Amino acid sequence: MRFFNNRKGRFAMLKIYSSIRLIQVLGVIIGFGLIFIFQGEALAEKQKQERPVLSLQQLIDMAVAKSPEIDESRSKIDVAKSNLKQVKAAYYPQIDITGVTGPVNDTEEPIIINNKIHDPSPGTSLSNTGIFGRLDFTVKQPIYTFGKLFNREEAAKSGIKAREFDIVKKKAEIVFRVKQLYYGLILARQGINAAIDAENFFDDARRRIIRLLKLDAENVVESDLYRIDAFRAGSIRSGAEAEKGAKLTHFALKSLINLPPETEFDIIEYALPTNDKNLAELTNYIQKASSERPEFKQLKEALNAQEFQVKAVRSDRYPSFFLALEGSLAGAPGRDKLDNPYINDEFNHAYAGILAGLKWNFDFGISCARVDKAQAEYRKLLYTRDSAKRNISIHVAKCYHEVLEWEKAVNAYRKATAAARKWLIAAIADFDMGIGTAQNMLNAIEKYGENKGRYLEAALNYNISQAELIYAAGVKDWQVCE
Repeated sequence: MRFFNNRKGRFAMLKIYSSIRLIQVLGVIIGFGLIFIFQGEALAEKQKQERPVLSLQQLIDMAVAKSPEIDESRSKIDVAKSNLKQVKAAYYPQIDITGVTGPVNDTEEPIIINNKIHDPSPGTSLSNTGIFGRLDFTVKQPIYTFGKLFNREEAAKSGIKAREFDIVKKKAEIVFRVKQLYYGLILARQGINAAIDAENFFDDARRRIIRLLKLDAENVVESDLYRIDAFRAGSIRSGAEAEKGAKLTHFALKSLINLPPETEFDIIEYALPTNDKNLAELTNYIQKASSERPEFKQLKEALNAQEFQVKAVRSDRYPSFFLALEGSLAGAPGRDKLDNPYINDEFNHAYAGILAGLKWNFDFGISCARVDKAQAEYRKLLYTRDSAKRNISIHVAKCYHEVLEWEKAVNAYRKATAAARKWLIAAIADFDMGIGTAQNMLNAIEKYGENKGRYLEAALNYNISQAELIYAAGVKDWQVCE
C-alpha cells in the first residue's frame, strides 16, 4: 500500500503499464507487417507460377498452331476445293427451267366449211382477253467432251495440292521468324547483363581511383575520373539498346504466339547456345532442299495443274456430245385445246421428248489465243522452277558457309573475351599495387566489353545462320499436327 501511495511508486507503475501497452502495439504492428509480407511473397510466387516458361520448341508449336497466315492459306485451299466441286458437278445433268405468264386472246377451235378453215373465235376486244402460263424445261447430260471436264478436274486437284504445300511453306517461314526473335531475345538479355557487368567494372575502377587519390599515389591523377565517364558512355548506350531490344522481341514473340497483352511468359534459355554442330557435306543440304523444299513441290503441282489446263483449253475447240430431255407445258383457260399434230398452239400445249446432240463453238482466233496464253503460262512456270533450283542452291550454299564463318568467329571471340578478362584482372591488380595506370585499366575494361559484345553478336549470327540453313534445306521443324 505504501508503494502505491508513494508518488514515485505510482510513476513507476505507470511506466511499466506504458511499456506493456507499447509492446502490445508493436506486436500488433509486427504481426500485420508479417502478414502483408507473407501475402506479398505468396502473391509474387503465384504470379511467378502463372507465368509460363516456354522452350523454343513450345514457342514454335504455338506460333504454328495459332498463325492467321496459315488460316489464310487454308481458306485458299477451300477456294480451290470449291473449284473442284464445280468441275465435278458438270458431270451431272444440268436442268434449265423457264416459266412465263401474260395476257392472250381467247380462241375457239377452227371449223371447216366448204373445205375452208374458219375461225369462230370472238374478236380482239378487251373482254375477250384472258391469261396464259407456260413452263419450258431442258435436262442436258454430257456424254463425251473430248477431255474438257477431265482435264479441268485434274487441274483443280493439282491446284489443291499446290495450295497445301503453301501451308508447309508458311509454317517454315514462321518457324524461322520465331527462331530469329527467340535468339534475339536471349541476345538482348545477355547484352543487358554485359552492360551491367561493364558498369560494375567502371564503378569499381572509380572507387579504386578515388582511394588512390586520397593516398596521393603517383600512378593516378584527377583526370582519370573524367576518363571513366568518357569510357562508360558506350556501355550505358549499349545497355539502353539491349533493354529496348528485349522489350521489342518479347512483344513480337508474344504477338506471334497469340498471347493476350496482359499475359506474360518467360523463356527457358538465358544464354545463346554455341555448341559446335557437325555439319554434313554441302551437297547433302542442296539435295535435301531439292527434294524437301515446299516451293519445289508446290511448283511441281502447279506445273501439273497448268499442263492439264492447256489440254482443257485445247479440248474447247472440239464439240461436246450430250443427251437431252426437252419439254414444254402451256395453258390458257380461254383457248380451246387442239388435238392436231400439225398445228401447235404456243399458249396451250404439253409435250416432251428425248434427243441427242452436240455443241460446237466456232470463233475466229479466240480459242487459239487462249491455248497460246495457257502454253505461255506453263513455260513461265518452267522458267520459275529452273530459276528456283539455281537460287535455292545458292541460298543453301550461302547459309552453309555462314554457319562455318560464325562458328569460327564464336570460338575466336570466346577466347578473346577470356583473354580480355584476364587482362582486366591483371590491370586492376597492377593499378592497386601502383605499377599500373588508370588508362591501361580502362582500356582493358573497354576491350573486354567490345570482345564480349562481338562474341554475343557472333553467337546470335551463328544460331540464326543455323536456323536459316535448316529453313533453306526444307527441314520440317515443328511438331503440331499437319
